[in-house]
This record gives sequence, C-alpha cells and structure tokens, in this order.
Amino acid sequence: MITSWGMEPNQQLEQLSRAYVRAVAAVAGLAVYEPDVDHDSVDLGLAARGGPGVLRSPRLELQTAHRMMERIARRELL
Repeated sequence: MITSWGMEPNQQLEQLSRAYVRAVAAVAGLAVYEPDVDHDSVDLGLAARGGPGVLRSPRLELQTAHRMMERIARRELL
C-alpha cells in the first residue's frame, strides 16, 4: 500500500528508525555515518571523537530494526 506521500509503510518506518538513531546520537554528542555499501548489514554507525585512556575514537555499527519502531508507533514501548 502506497501512502499519499509515495512511501510504503515499511519505508516510512525505516526512515523513522534512522531518524530516531540520529536524534539519540545528537543528544549523546556522537557522529553518525552511513556506509556506502551494505556488505555486512550495517545501516548506520556511531562514532565518538577522541576519548581518554586506551580506547580512542570508538565506533559502533548498527542495523536498524524498524519492527521496534512499529511497536513504538503503537505506543507499546512508551
């Protein structure tokens, strides 16, 4: 089913889940990156700059799951 905006509901949920990750990362002061090619099912990555100690500039790669956004949209997780 296509909505009036031309996106299917799953496409909308995928975009919402990416926006949610970006919003949380912004609050945490992390950079978000998106790999050009999706070889390893990595949708987005988070990166911190610098940092004290042995671990410098840590990164975390993510695979977004829009199923979680469906539950949030139904207000099951609020």
